[in-house]
Amino acid sequence: MAYTQASLVLDWQDNENPPLSRLSVFVNLSSNARRLESIQVRKGDFTWNIDSPILFESAERQWAGSPRLQPPAGRNGSPGVFEEGLYTVECVDASGEKAAGTFTLSYNAALLNAKAGEVEGILRSPQKRFALYSDSNELLYYDAAKDNWRDDEAIFKGVKDSSFYRSALSAGSAVCFMPKIFKDGEKTDGLE
Repeated sequence: MAYTQASLVLDWQDNENPPLSRLSVFVNLSSNARRLESIQVRKGDFTWNIDSPILFESAERQWAGSPRLQPPAGRNGSPGVFEEGLYTVECVDASGEKAAGTFTLSYNAALLNAKAGEVEGILRSPQKRFALYSDSNELLYYDAAKDNWRDDEAIFKGVKDSSFYRSALSAGSAVCFMPKIFKDGEKTDGLE
């Protein structure tokens, strides 16, 4: 295992409520990812087991992990949170060999109770990206705004077949997805 890439993904569904949260953890593997059996992520007494990791290759690197780890339950059934600090990761391959690593999660805790309109005021010098999707929820584009994107119409013209977009702000370990903006202001069936 070469290293681990982890992000706290905060997802605002609307402008009135705090975000949903999940943890995205992917391990860059130094050997064949298809031989990987499982990944365990630990923080304190809590363990997330990834028994069917998602595998992909990018820039000749092999990655395995999950973008959808849920927070542990809070006290008295309240929603839990991902604690800041050091997490450990252990990978086990088909022959039982283990490799271990760590990552550190750091973010501004004020984000957990913030409304979408408050996020830019909370983050220090965030990186801004746009995620554009098709009608079928397929990601078509994820990167910085193009030079000519001055309004929503230009954004949708800039990526063929796009149906909606979300702006994404990131700082520290947090990636904040703002509510969906639909082409022509209309919501597409099945996406809400």
